[in-house]
Amino acid sequence: MYCVSCEHRGQAITALCWDTSTLRVFVGDSGGKVSFLRAGSSKLGKVGSAFVIFPIQTVTTVDSRVVQLGFQDGRLMVSSLKRCYLCDTEREKFWRVGNKERDGEYGACFFPQNRGLLVGQPPLLYCARPGSRIWEVNFNGEVLSTHQFKQLLACPPLPLITYRNEPHYNSDQKNSQSIAFPKLLYLGDQNLVTWTDSAVYIFTPQSGQVLFWTEVKDIVDIAVYRNELFCLHGSGQLSHLSLISAERCVERLLRRESWPLAAVVCCMFQHTITSSRARKSIPIDRLEHLRSQLSSSTHMELSSQLEEVLTKLEPPDSASSSRRSSISSHESFNILDCGIYRVISRRGSQSDEETSSLINQSMSEEERLKEFSFVQEEDQGDHGKSSVNMCTCCYFLYVCRVICLENHIK
Repeated sequence: MYCVSCEHRGQAITALCWDTSTLRVFVGDSGGKVSFLRAGSSKLGKVGSAFVIFPIQTVTTVDSRVVQLGFQDGRLMVSSLKRCYLCDTEREKFWRVGNKERDGEYGACFFPQNRGLLVGQPPLLYCARPGSRIWEVNFNGEVLSTHQFKQLLACPPLPLITYRNEPHYNSDQKNSQSIAFPKLLYLGDQNLVTWTDSAVYIFTPQSGQVLFWTEVKDIVDIAVYRNELFCLHGSGQLSHLSLISAERCVERLLRRESWPLAAVVCCMFQHTITSSRARKSIPIDRLEHLRSQLSSSTHMELSSQLEEVLTKLEPPDSASSSRRSSISSHESFNILDCGIYRVISRRGSQSDEETSSLINQSMSEEERLKEFSFVQEEDQGDHGKSSVNMCTCCYFLYVCRVICLENHIK
């Protein structure tokens, strides 16, 4: 399918955004013009169906180059070099966000409110500002608050853990950072992700916290799918990052028999690994097996550190133990990466109906993972081409919550 248009002739296309509900794609250019084209299908008798493009329509022209576009619930967000705008494309109404201008590449994105009591509320809008600040804006373009992350970013980056290099964590690197966030993207169900050409930053804006930041070189652009990040680098390389917890990271490394790397993660995030919650993913016997796989000659210090971690392990909590006993009395089971029990009923078991919902949930999780099966196959073929990027939220004066990014490079 080809579409030829003169709407943006002489200008560089700088931003694209899909409205999947009506098959529209919004286009922004270096001159500030924003347009959209609508795609649709047309039946051609018995021959089949074809994809057609309707005439391009201009939405608006803003004050400067378009940096980022976003669309949510009938409203278009346009972030330019100077301001951020909201547009109701059906009623042709426009709102200017805030009163203060800015000068440079600053992104913005919608933030759906789909958790707890906020379900059904209009989405929020977050707009980047100079000096590591982000505006929180309601759906009508009114600025509700300003989040300042400059001092919160005065925490060390978490290391990029790969199969190629031993991870190093420099706890002395604690300088505040004044950063221009060139784009903002909604990640998972409560986070924002942004980046520079040398680092990735993830925030939890509604609690005003920095989840983590980590150094990743030569980033040109990032796309997000659920908890997955796909990073395009200046070299043309594409890396896949998956947001998972530290215990899930250890579990995957154990399955791949990456013993030293699994031990490093256990020691680095022992406050999470030793908790009773982690026993669901990594039982005590698996950690003891990990210790036995470390060479006493080449990994003496690491083995000693892991031994200390093992002395701090908490047993499974009573609720987990009760649930596991209840399941195992009728069925065999295993645990998926998402933490769901996959139950395999024994023939003649009376609990088939009770466990069918668990099996369905497990299968849906496995189907999601199959979408990225090319990554898993590559990992099994050559560990030298795979890596795990582990990150944590390190806050001043706050207890850290640990997460992990698994990085697969193709």
